[in-house]
Formats: sequence, C-alpha cells, structure tokens
Amino acid sequence: MKAEEYLLVKAKIKRELDNISILESELHRYGLFPKITSDSIGKFSLDEPAACRIIGSILHDYYVAVENIFKAIARRIDGSLLDGEFWHKELLEQMTLEITGIRPPVITSKTFVFLDELRGFRHVFRHVYGFSLSHERIIELLKTLPEVSSLLKKDLDTFMKKAEEMLFNHS
Repeated sequence: MKAEEYLLVKAKIKRELDNISILESELHRYGLFPKITSDSIGKFSLDEPAACRIIGSILHDYYVAVENIFKAIARRIDGSLLDGEFWHKELLEQMTLEITGIRPPVITSKTFVFLDELRGFRHVFRHVYGFSLSHERIIELLKTLPEVSSLLKKDLDTFMKKAEEMLFNHS
C-alpha cells in the first residue's frame, strides 16, 4: 500500500462518514434516529407507502455511502474492484478479510451481518415498486441502524489506525 493511495482512501472515508452523519441527522429530524420517537413523517404514518419511500431512500443512501468507502478501499488499496452479478455481496465479504502485507480487515463479522441486511434492503429498494416496500422491514432496519452505525465507525477507526501502523511503521 502506498502512502498516497491510503491518504486518498482516508479522505474518501471521511467524506462518506460526513455523508452518513447528514443522513443520520435527517432521520433524527424525523424522530427516527437514534430511537424511533415518531409515528409519522409529516402527514404520513410510518406504515404508509409514502413514508416507506422516504425512509427507504435514506436507508438506500446510507448503504451507498458505506459501499463507496468499500469501493475506494478495494480499488485503491486492494487493487481489485469486483464485477459480475454478485459484486455487491462479494465486496462486502472482501472487507472482512485481512490481506497479509496489504491491509487489515476493514469490518468485523458482526458488522458484516448488519451491513448485509442493509445491502439486501438496498437491492430490494432499487428493484421493487415503492408501494411494495414493507414498513415492518423498514422499522426493523431503523431500529438496528444505531448499532450498525456505531460498529461501522468503530471498525473504520480501527482499520485506519492499523493501516497507518502498517504503512508508517514498516516503510
């Protein structure tokens, strides 16, 4: 791993974490993060299709930010960005791996499980009609999002510390 590549990835991680904070703030304004304290968004009850579309869009964007981080790591540090039908899942799995001499794991297996749920939802959100979204599933994801967010941020912080140790102590 070259210092320049790592520093670019670190900057991209920071940008996407800032985007995640914006999304969390948006959910907070709706009374949906870190706890669900509202039963509606504006005039829409949380079980109405319009509310599901709004919340679904935010959850979709959240996973896009996560995936942008992982794509930057795969492209710039790992030197390979996957393709094919299952690349989203494979990219997520790749982030659990330690690549000896290249980088530490990016996320733990626990974080993987939570993010895989969000990845699956993102796929559904992109491929079904909005009126088909399950409000129960969306509420379930909202309830786990604070833990997902905490785990992800902790894992990324650990990853960056270990990557910097590898990079700057073994040059």
